[in-house]
Amino acid sequence: MSQTFERLKQMEKRINEEGFTTPTGIGSEIPHYVFDYPAEDELIVRTYLEGVLKRTSIDIKEMHLFQFLLSLFEDDVEELVEISEEGGYDELVHALQTVLEDQDVIVESFVEQTDDAKLIFITGVGSAHPLIRSSQLLKKLSNHAYRKPVILFYPGHFTGLELRLFGILQNEDQYQLSRIS
Repeated sequence: MSQTFERLKQMEKRINEEGFTTPTGIGSEIPHYVFDYPAEDELIVRTYLEGVLKRTSIDIKEMHLFQFLLSLFEDDVEELVEISEEGGYDELVHALQTVLEDQDVIVESFVEQTDDAKLIFITGVGSAHPLIRSSQLLKKLSNHAYRKPVILFYPGHFTGLELRLFGILQNEDQYQLSRIS
């Protein structure tokens, strides 16, 4: 059995422990976790998470970052295709960044889409790169006092201080996370 699979089993056990979704104590800070894994284990992680979502009694919302990104622009898809065709990739990225830099738009949409959940799984980090970065999203949520536990499933390496997408890209912002398993 792969190390990633064993860690996923530990993570599932941990999230099902009593009190995981309702931290208590001084400050009662809501934790943000990272589950980092080798990018080549992406299918193992996806398959396992599908099972967790079916097995658990916890109300978990999976937020796939690329699908979240698309939801922000669902009314503007035709216009974005036109921008891409006329101006190329750089113009498309510039058009997207204008909206993605607006902290309120991102946070309000994220909160709206995860409203009823007790725990959030953030997936699809590699699919959304470089348009939206997971650490930037988490910082924006933290700045708005988002009070739900989050687990970021990250195809790369977490050093304890920084995230390295695919184990090599070091362009993620630093953000305070704890490894879940």
